Amino acid sequence: MFFGYILMVLGITYILIYMNLFTFGYTIKEYLLFLFTRYECYFLLVGFMIEVICLLYRKDAKK
Repeated sequence: MFFGYILMVLGITYILIYMNLFTFGYTIKEYLLFLFTRYECYFLLVGFMIEVICLLYRKDAKK
């Protein structure tokens, strides 16, 4: 579970860092397109999926 948290923190960090692109005149559409081209931003999704899988697996194991 700890690995999922780390990936989520990294993903959110990169997304927030890339928000500085708005100061260079990027629109929301351009910003989102840029985020989808950067693999670092997928860390948030991968970390979230790991957390969900771990939590679901843990609930099933306790039954």
